[in-house]
Amino acid sequence: MKDDRTPSELGAGPSTSPDAGSIEFIVIVVEPKYQGNIGSIARLCRNFGIKRMVLVNPPALEDEAYAYSMHGRELLERAVTVRSFDEAAVMVDLMVGTSGVMDSGEKNYQRNPLTPEQLVRWSRGVTGRIGLAFGREDFGLLRTELEKCDLLVTIPADPAYPVLNLSHAASVLLYELWKGSGGTRMRLARSIDIEERKALLRHYDMLMEISGVQDFKKPIWRTNFRRLMARASPNYREFYSLMGTFTRAMDYKRERSPFRTGKENEDGPSS
Repeated sequence: MKDDRTPSELGAGPSTSPDAGSIEFIVIVVEPKYQGNIGSIARLCRNFGIKRMVLVNPPALEDEAYAYSMHGRELLERAVTVRSFDEAAVMVDLMVGTSGVMDSGEKNYQRNPLTPEQLVRWSRGVTGRIGLAFGREDFGLLRTELEKCDLLVTIPADPAYPVLNLSHAASVLLYELWKGSGGTRMRLARSIDIEERKALLRHYDMLMEISGVQDFKKPIWRTNFRRLMARASPNYREFYSLMGTFTRAMDYKRERSPFRTGKENEDGPSS
């Protein structure tokens, strides 16, 4: 039976963000099919210090899931249930999607994943709530869901059979993050939050528009910029510098009237 309380009421919304300078990983399991995998992931969360778990459109939890969860039962009982990937995405500042398909070719901008080791190095400079999205057992995360992820991570394996079982993939990734944390973490300047990230993307969209970027290029450039910002994980000081630069660039473009179609001089038509 699904819990109809809001994410904030259940303790997984913006009102419960971690302290400034800290990081929190939230495991998000998207439309899992098997009770054993759900319970095993709850157990893994308990093993590796994950405090919160979100289930996207799961089946009704049965005794099998609780049996597999072992000492992770309490976490499974507190897991937030939502109906869609989009509902889960608003609970975190950054979303990391997992994929068993690794294709970093220049043409395929939607799949350019990090390895777990690279994700660990990236996470050392990040603060806020980081969602770790694990996809369906049969075909993983949908393309539309991957497009909404800020970063992708994949676990390298034999190319002849590279796709891991859902709970096995979770165990590798959570272990690497736990090992990489070393149990201690330096206090950092606050990373930008989800609203600041949205504002940055809006300014980038406006800059593309005023610069005359072709429509078919905009989604590609926007995705690449969002992924770049996710990897860089700017703090709030860097955010204000970027926003100021974008604003000045747009003001300059407006003043220079960049969309002239004729050959007239910048100072006006010749007499």
